[in-house]
Amino acid sequence: MQWQESGVVLSSKSFAEDAKIVTIFNKTVGKTSGLVKGAKSSIQLGDVCEALWRGRTAEQLGTFKIETVFSPFTRAFNDPLRVSAIESLCFLCAKGLPEKAPHPSLFDRIKTLLLSISDANFAAKYALFEVKFLAEVGYGLDLSKCAVTGKTDNLIYVSPRTGCAACGEAGEKYKDRLFALPQFLISKNDTPTDCDVFCSLQITGHFLKAYFCAINGGKLPLSRERLTTELSGFGKARYG
Repeated sequence: MQWQESGVVLSSKSFAEDAKIVTIFNKTVGKTSGLVKGAKSSIQLGDVCEALWRGRTAEQLGTFKIETVFSPFTRAFNDPLRVSAIESLCFLCAKGLPEKAPHPSLFDRIKTLLLSISDANFAAKYALFEVKFLAEVGYGLDLSKCAVTGKTDNLIYVSPRTGCAACGEAGEKYKDRLFALPQFLISKNDTPTDCDVFCSLQITGHFLKAYFCAINGGKLPLSRERLTTELSGFGKARYG
């Protein structure tokens, strides 16, 4: 059996002198690994590619033929923030998504992010990717209304226990225990600043840690720590 489709390279490791085991995420199959023989050319994390997979059965490792269409590292190699975002995205998907489970809307979000890695607002797009990732793996945030009052306006807090939003009135008494809710997560018309992105990553990081601890006792990647460190000065300036 075989399939051919656009995909994103999540991981690549040497298998033999001229072979690699590559994991690719695509729209209809999901996360799939395969052997790339004669892998003399560089295969990098985050590469958007055309991949042909062949195998006797869907369960076996199979082989890949990969043609790179766009490599975000060529645009980001001298920018630590963008490099960290690419590495973190690939780690979260490679370690956090089940094998051969389609997540089409998540794939679209990832591909759009990688193709726009040079954009000025890429960090905000990365933050929105993490929100989407959590929703796909069952740890989604509910930011549509206040969990206490049911109101849909003045939503400014997020509960670290439930991932639900709270309005100013309901959350004021407990604000020291709640996350501040950056408005770009609930309004497409809001233009996020670096400190808004930092605050968003604080929220998603809390729930990502819970998710990875639940599935394999694992920690978040160092690349994500570097990403938040780069933004931490902005975030602390506003959210203290």
